[in-house]
Amino acid sequence: MTSEELLERVQKSWEQLNGLISGMDDAALSRPGPEEWAVKDHLVHVAAWEHSLIALIEGRDRAAAMGLAPGIEENTDAINHAIWQTNRETPAQEVLRYFRGTHAQLRAALAKLSTADIEKPYSHYQPGDPDEKRPVIGWIEGNTYEHYDEHAGYIKQIQESPGPR
Repeated sequence: MTSEELLERVQKSWEQLNGLISGMDDAALSRPGPEEWAVKDHLVHVAAWEHSLIALIEGRDRAAAMGLAPGIEENTDAINHAIWQTNRETPAQEVLRYFRGTHAQLRAALAKLSTADIEKPYSHYQPGDPDEKRPVIGWIEGNTYEHYDEHAGYIKQIQESPGPR
């Protein structure tokens, strides 16, 4: 996949996710779903992982970029729970600004990458992890369109679940 194709795929999937939430009011964005998370919780979660991806390709601390306290356990469930705990009281409109603003930052960061850049190993971008030699494109895919599609499914479940809208 070329960097241009990757960027197109990222943007298309993000636009589908953003379209899914268009027209939702604050109450609908804030209503908890069957798994306790509200739509806004999914959006802040996606944006936090986008910040992590920006930090990855800029060679910065990924957890700090997500707004997590130092010493957070390095497992996905613990990170996800910390993101939720930290942000669950954030008002819906603030979450929307964060979600959309973060994506604009990520899009700008990804646009700077060439096809050769996305094929470089993770360790090229995060020298503190010299043993991780898999191409960084896997992290880009996992924290963008694959992640958007996953959370679009959760959001659809919340939208379809009974309860006040």
